[in-house]
Amino acid sequence: MPLVNRPVVRVGICAMNKKAKSKAMREILTRLEKYGEFEIIIFGDECILQQPIEEWPIVDALISFFSDGFPLAKAQSYATLREPFVVNDLETQWDLLDRRVVYKTLQDNDIPVPPHIVVNRNDPVTRGVMPSHDAVREAPHFVEAEDYVENDGVRVSKPFVEKPANAENHNICIYYPHTVGGGYKALFRKIGNQASKYYPAPPPGDNNRPYSLVRRDQSFIYEDFMSTGGTDVKVYTVGPNYAHAEARKSPVVDGRVQRDANGKEERFPVLLTPDEKEIARRVCLAFGQMVCGFDLLRTKGRSYVCDVNGWSFVKNSTKYFDDAALCLRAMILQAVAPHHSKTIAAERAAAATTGEAEEAASLLGGDRDDVGTPGNNKKGEKHKGKKEELRAVLAVIRHGDRTPKQKMKMRVKDQPLLDLLARCTHGRARKQAKLKTPQRLQELLNICRELYATRLTEGPKKDDAEEGGRGREDWDEEVDQWKQVVSILQEGGHFSGINRKAQLKPLSWDPIPESERAPPGPDGKEGPSEKVTEALLILKFGGVLTHLGKNQAEFLGRDFRMRMYPGGNYYDHGNGIADGLLRLHSTYRHDLKIYSSDEGRVQITAAAFAKGLLDLETQDDQLTPILASLVNKDAKLLDFVTHEVEEDILHAKQKLYNIMTEGKGGSISRRPPGVPPESLKLLHMMVDLIQVLTRQLRDQCFEHANKKSVGSPGEATWVETLAALAPRGSRGLIDAHGPAGGESFLLMHARWKKLEQDIYHPRKNRFDISKVPDVYDMAKYDAIHNPHLNLDGLEELYRVSKCLAEGVVPNEYGTHPPSKLRIGGTIAHSLLVKLLQDMFTTREESGGQTRTSNDGAGVPDLAADGGAAKEESNDPRKEDEDDDLKALKEEEETELSTTRLNHRYANTVGVNSPHRHVRTRLYFTSESHIHSLLNVLRYCNLEVAQRIRMMEHGACTLEGVGDLDYLTHIVFRMYECFDVPATDPKRFRIEILLSTGVGLDPFKQDVIAEFKTAAENAKNKEAEAKKPKRGSIDGRETEYKLPVLKKSPIHNDRACVSAAEDKKGAAAGAAKEDGKETPLPAEYLTLNALETYLWKFRRKYRDGDARGSDPNAYQSQSEWSSPTKLASDGSAGVGGGNSVKASPAVKEKKEKKEKKEKKEKRKKADDSDSD
Repeated sequence: MPLVNRPVVRVGICAMNKKAKSKAMREILTRLEKYGEFEIIIFGDECILQQPIEEWPIVDALISFFSDGFPLAKAQSYATLREPFVVNDLETQWDLLDRRVVYKTLQDNDIPVPPHIVVNRNDPVTRGVMPSHDAVREAPHFVEAEDYVENDGVRVSKPFVEKPANAENHNICIYYPHTVGGGYKALFRKIGNQASKYYPAPPPGDNNRPYSLVRRDQSFIYEDFMSTGGTDVKVYTVGPNYAHAEARKSPVVDGRVQRDANGKEERFPVLLTPDEKEIARRVCLAFGQMVCGFDLLRTKGRSYVCDVNGWSFVKNSTKYFDDAALCLRAMILQAVAPHHSKTIAAERAAAATTGEAEEAASLLGGDRDDVGTPGNNKKGEKHKGKKEELRAVLAVIRHGDRTPKQKMKMRVKDQPLLDLLARCTHGRARKQAKLKTPQRLQELLNICRELYATRLTEGPKKDDAEEGGRGREDWDEEVDQWKQVVSILQEGGHFSGINRKAQLKPLSWDPIPESERAPPGPDGKEGPSEKVTEALLILKFGGVLTHLGKNQAEFLGRDFRMRMYPGGNYYDHGNGIADGLLRLHSTYRHDLKIYSSDEGRVQITAAAFAKGLLDLETQDDQLTPILASLVNKDAKLLDFVTHEVEEDILHAKQKLYNIMTEGKGGSISRRPPGVPPESLKLLHMMVDLIQVLTRQLRDQCFEHANKKSVGSPGEATWVETLAALAPRGSRGLIDAHGPAGGESFLLMHARWKKLEQDIYHPRKNRFDISKVPDVYDMAKYDAIHNPHLNLDGLEELYRVSKCLAEGVVPNEYGTHPPSKLRIGGTIAHSLLVKLLQDMFTTREESGGQTRTSNDGAGVPDLAADGGAAKEESNDPRKEDEDDDLKALKEEEETELSTTRLNHRYANTVGVNSPHRHVRTRLYFTSESHIHSLLNVLRYCNLEVAQRIRMMEHGACTLEGVGDLDYLTHIVFRMYECFDVPATDPKRFRIEILLSTGVGLDPFKQDVIAEFKTAAENAKNKEAEAKKPKRGSIDGRETEYKLPVLKKSPIHNDRACVSAAEDKKGAAAGAAKEDGKETPLPAEYLTLNALETYLWKFRRKYRDGDARGSDPNAYQSQSEWSSPTKLASDGSAGVGGGNSVKASPAVKEKKEKKEKKEKKEKRKKADDSDSD
């Protein structure tokens, strides 16, 4: 209805009073009225519900939207009758009532949605008819299994999200796979401070399945669960060209609602990418809803729309209210009065609200006024009164306390087990089967129980060799093996979780006669031609994070927050430090990513650490939602793969064995650091002590033999009462007469007995020194968790095994610096690349200079193809580089999923320093990566004979670090110095810290009690720090007693010696002041220097070329040319392979020759006295 002579535009608000008169709605309508061009008419509930549409006010523009109780069909009839300009199309609002129609509309308009399936038990909504969402029929093609659901042949695996088709039903569930603990999380409308609740998987029983069943009372959508880093993003549009985004803490993590001082849920404005703005425009137009809201999922660099809500607006943002009023003004005037004198001015004002170029510039570091970056610093200016700010915290962390890792092998010929192998491998006789799922493990347990019962029933056969009978001794041994298998499989009561796995590996085969072979299948493939006659049953168990280990990780996470970040122990409460970590994280100025290896104990450590770091709440200590939402598994980055350096490791172990057992070259000059002088004597002593221990445990087995039968279920252990991810070992749950964690004396004796048999072979008079770390781990575990058993000789065994382990473990990764570099640089290669990439990205986001090495030569991008150094080549190592680039690409996709605060709106939500931003990357892994990374840091910039030194306030040298206990971590902190020009290499300072982990002596301290007390004290002090106080509080000054918190600074010599030596002549003799020497000014480690040291360890330096083939090539610093120089010389470059082409035949011949020379040179190097 165009405006002709009327001075104002009448705008009708046809919505329920609860919405039409809400605070946010009043803010927008008040602003519209102030323009003087509009008359606002609110219809009211009585008019809408009671009066006929003919009596409704006549308006020029209509704002009408559905909410509970609103007569949408009636409003639609009014719009047809009066034909006003309708801001939000009423016809398509019917579509918004059914999520199935919403998803279809999104897909039809090329708007990305999560991969999903739709399970229909009723018909989709029909426009004009209010839908009933009750199920009216079954879904015949719907299949539910433990770890997936399937409909019409399309499968969605757990974790997945279950959404009711009814868009007004907000009871959404997330179902988790057994690999992260199972169970489900229910999301619901906020009740107080809770928005979700986790329900663990049901306990096993005869009448229920060991996993949570999905709902079947209505139609549902099942979609992939997408990890968004614990953040929900809501986008609000006002017309197709304006979109405002806000982020909040996602309820999928811990369910606690984060509220501000006024009790409102905290939401913060965040930036949208250009792609996301295009998505907002399409959503707005696809549904005809000019003012609407939708939910956005950000994951792996992409964004998906998962819900559209119709009319929505921001609840508390003055800037948004201003923008929304401007956009609505222009929209309505353009529609009803296009020739109005103020229409053009209104359109221009509205267009100005959509410009966010300055936001993008400030996001990349272009606007730094708030942090006081000097604009006219002179290069080389002294760093007087240096002002710096933390930019990045990177940490590599070992997992927490665990149970001993164990493995059992048994040859089997029983047909039920061979049939199980055939089912798992689909008849492929040469393929091994890995049994990890609860169904397969339960099936294996049932078979083993039957076989064990059969052996007991049959009894021993007569010892008659001619008849092939078995003697009593063989029968006892076999029955004992079956007893152990059953005990291992049924330990804990059920198989949920990630703690056990079994393998069936075929050993021998017989051909299948042609007459008995299966006919060809539909695809024409022939059936199997052979069958398995014997297999090896392998059980891997143990290595489970204990209850203590989980608490240690959570405690370390809390302490890490309080020590590694300024003011990291509280939110902003006017304490003088407004940007503690929790405050930064809650306002989206903290970019956090957590990576973990594939091992269960490492994943749970990461989840527990995250709980302490972010002050998360969980129900009954359940970590499953945190693990699924925040922890990214990256096996290539953090799992231990040895095939590239297997030969080096075996060589190091053999050399170590010779030194420790045969005395060959056992002099002090040849003995690797840490190896005790009388190793052989200590090895014999250790074996004797193990035998003493196994005899005691054997007696305990006989004493407790009749108390509980292995083949029958007993009372539930405490492991069953906890979550699927329940760790073992807790002092409060120990049986006073039995081992901790529900372990039986039989299994405890079996693990020590197996270790006794493996570590020493009397007939061969040979030790297996690779088992020394296992002895130490097992002794430490029993000392911590089973002190109540009072085992004689355990303390002495602990001391002896620790002494030997401190010599064996570090030297398994190389016995001298060149081999340590080869092995460490290979194992930690991907991790080193990722750490450098993290620092480079931080520098670029901070507006730093282009990457350059110290000699001024440019260094190619980490993920680049390597330029001339990576021309076409037949070098097989090129595949390794391609794999690296592919892995980097996947990691970059994860890195791109970052939500950043929108600086334009920062002041409206109480953020005074919006440009302050910290990047945190946490890498949880096992001991191998810690040793490898430490070896690279130790030797990367030093000649072989030179010892590394610590900073002046360091407690010890890296040579004497000793045992790297549980929760050992290496931390890199990156600071930006504002008193240094942006182009100066010294702009970014790197600080490297090392903590050797827990390090408590279990015979001098009660480890469990110590951590319990320390955790309680830390929690109390943190609660005190959160209270408003006058003055500033630095959480890093809090005193703690546990060694796990002691972090020693590492300072590589090459980072400071060169500068110090230049000043040495001028400062000779050191000036005397007040009778004391004045030390030389300490230089700090810069990012450019660190890059130069670490970048040498691409694979090309470790195998295949002259430098990688010859260990002596590392003995001279002059051999270590810069990566750029190597690339220009045609050698291995930063990006990858050798640029010299060769035919495959020549290449193969050359590689064989180099391999042979490599072995000879390494042998000479190891036998020489120089190492």
